[in-house]
Amino acid sequence: MLISTSKLSPYHILYVDDEEKALHYFKEIFEDEYTIHIATNAKDGFTVLQQYGPRIGLLLTDQRMPGHSGVELMEHARKLNPNLVRILVTAYTDYQAAVDAVNSGRCFRYLHKPWDPEEIGSILKHALDYYQALIERERLLAEKADTVRHMLSSDKVSGLGILAEGLNHHLRNALTVVRAFVDLAPMKLMEEIEGAHPRDPSFWMEVQSQAQGQIERIQSLLSRLAEASHARNVSRIDECSLNGVLAEMMDLFAGQLQEKDIHVDVEIDPSVPTLKVNGGRFRQMWRLIFMEEVTHLSAGDSIQISAKVKQDASGRDLLVMYVRDTGAWEGANKPANLFDPFYTRSRKPDDFGVNMMACYVTMHLHGGTADARHLEPRGLELRFSMPLDPAAEPKEEEDFFRQLMSHEERWQRREEMVAA
Repeated sequence: MLISTSKLSPYHILYVDDEEKALHYFKEIFEDEYTIHIATNAKDGFTVLQQYGPRIGLLLTDQRMPGHSGVELMEHARKLNPNLVRILVTAYTDYQAAVDAVNSGRCFRYLHKPWDPEEIGSILKHALDYYQALIERERLLAEKADTVRHMLSSDKVSGLGILAEGLNHHLRNALTVVRAFVDLAPMKLMEEIEGAHPRDPSFWMEVQSQAQGQIERIQSLLSRLAEASHARNVSRIDECSLNGVLAEMMDLFAGQLQEKDIHVDVEIDPSVPTLKVNGGRFRQMWRLIFMEEVTHLSAGDSIQISAKVKQDASGRDLLVMYVRDTGAWEGANKPANLFDPFYTRSRKPDDFGVNMMACYVTMHLHGGTADARHLEPRGLELRFSMPLDPAAEPKEEEDFFRQLMSHEERWQRREEMVAA
């Protein structure tokens, strides 16, 4: 339903009463100012609430109606939308029911019949303003929780970077000695047995090959950990086409994708421009994403990659990239663990989250974020976003919390007005 900009509130009003004259009288008076819905019984009223959801900000209901009473309707409505403002319209004989409803928190206030149009007009405006304040407060609290989560993740990245630098220095020296020993072991063994042929000469060569492979893997792991440095940003001076980068990855992993019969569908919105990024890190991120997908997905699974431009709350243009697959990922209740470098996602001893952490770091250093959520009935969605403008500074946390506290003060004043 399209809402006229001339309305006093973007939210709708639902009035439930078995007296049809009262409903039509109410609608005739206020339909120019608000979007009005009416119902003659609690059952139909609840159906309207289900249909329009949180767009309905105010419920007025008569108490005495055939079937369920107004108090019962309000109780069901509260479970459907706890923020919904509920007003009970009563006759004098229903006074105690109205008082009980207010005291139990099931309604915002009550009105006596017959109601005065001028008085109820003021009440409607106040009630919808109150509902809008509740919605805005809930949004800000959710945004605050998300911001705190990203702050904690950023601190974690910085801490891991400091640790990685130390590990890189000390463990690489030790690995150099190990590699020298492994390289010399076959020759040394042949010298000790004075030319005698061992029973299985291929055994030592296989062991050497496996050891060297593990050493290379450890060195690669350390390199990716080292990328989690405590730098606040990276130089974004390289021009990249997202379609071009994805085409490179498709060519690079073509054999593995074909071998596992994994179908990849790419859909990039035409509005996505040429990107200003750190080319090396950006390509490395997509290489790691493809590596994770190919490693984890089963034969016949599929991957869908999409991207589009969105605006954030401050009006900045963001590139938002999605990677959705049909894999059977474990730990459905903790998708954030995918970005933990030491979280094991399966029973495989080498299945760690270092690759995904490196992807998170790349977005973080580009001023963006990375998130994950599980899909139903199966599958995973990775969401990467970053500002298109390389010069755009991330929103200051102090500004956000100042806005939050300002809104809290306004909300408290509204609460005091209601109590009075």
